[in-house]
Amino acid sequence: MRKILSLTTIGLLALGGAAAHAAPPDTSAMPQTVLPEATPPEAPMAGPVYTFSLTAATDYVFRGVSQTENGGAIFGAGRVSYDNFYLGVGAENVDFHTSTKAEYDLSLGWTPKLDGFRFDFGAVRYGYIDQPAHTYIDTVEFKAVALHDFGPLTLGAAIYVSPNYFGTHRDDVYVQGGASYRITRKITLGGAVGRQSDGLQDHTTWNVGGTYAFTKHLALDLRYADTDEHDLGKIYGSHFTAAMKASF
Repeated sequence: MRKILSLTTIGLLALGGAAAHAAPPDTSAMPQTVLPEATPPEAPMAGPVYTFSLTAATDYVFRGVSQTENGGAIFGAGRVSYDNFYLGVGAENVDFHTSTKAEYDLSLGWTPKLDGFRFDFGAVRYGYIDQPAHTYIDTVEFKAVALHDFGPLTLGAAIYVSPNYFGTHRDDVYVQGGASYRITRKITLGGAVGRQSDGLQDHTTWNVGGTYAFTKHLALDLRYADTDEHDLGKIYGSHFTAAMKASF
């Protein structure tokens, strides 16, 4: 993820509720361009539930910033859930104009429910393959997510905190609020606004878009995202992305 813009300083998208799984909502999905999937479990789980996904996108946009120099991206992810706990792993390509061309993500969390609210408390570790010499950008973020359904409307908020933001030795806080609305069984619209505060490249980001579920296993997301810091470079500019996600 483009947390780092140079060697000295060295999200896909959650596809809305249209692509339903039997597992709990995947609030660990990377990258975070919209609120996590809003569909509740279809039935109590009798044992571990395994889910897998593969996504092809025209860009990898994380918190309004391109991680692939506005180029295409492939994401693969797997997750095992049991009761209210989960473990996840993901991998994707990146382009930072360095030797680093691949990212992997490890996540774990707890997803309790209370008085109509659904939560996700957990952590995500971001790792990078073939980092430049004397550069270490792997890091861990801790997160808290809250969601509430009002019929077809889902509202939510999230906060992510890192004590060492991708090799900068700075504290980081990212807060986000958003909504999604299921128009039909196949069509969901949604958007979000977030604020990145790391003391280095602080910025506000927002996005709006829609998802069409061809089947319960295949969905297309079209989304516009932007930031308020275009002066930081073209990767902070406006992005229109298309992504096709297959889930199993």
